[in-house]
Amino acid sequence: MKRIFLMLMAVTVMLFSVSKGVCEAKDIWVERWAQDNVDVYVMDETIEWEENLDGKFFRVSSKEVRNGKLRSIIKWKFVKVGQEMWRYETSKMNGSNMTVVSPGNKVFDFCMKRIGWQYRTEDFWCY
Repeated sequence: MKRIFLMLMAVTVMLFSVSKGVCEAKDIWVERWAQDNVDVYVMDETIEWEENLDGKFFRVSSKEVRNGKLRSIIKWKFVKVGQEMWRYETSKMNGSNMTVVSPGNKVFDFCMKRIGWQYRTEDFWCY
């Protein structure tokens, strides 16, 4: 009886250890903003998105790092309503309006690829 109990415990421990995957948050470098002398890292564990009848949106946080030291954390919100262009606002903006996303926005591009959404560029904007 003792042997069966020990074997059952061993099997239970093995099942829990195998099913438990490694989960770790990563900060992924996406670009260097030369004008501010900072590197920008997306905090991939912060990406949240939603799609509904009105459109799509996602939120993400990024880090500005200068000389290996955290300068600030920026919260981004990207929104697309209907057939309109993608727009965004950040925690550094005053919140009175949103800016149209340009094709060179590496934070936007990284998140779109991570989520699996497609977008197209037309002229100087992302749709």
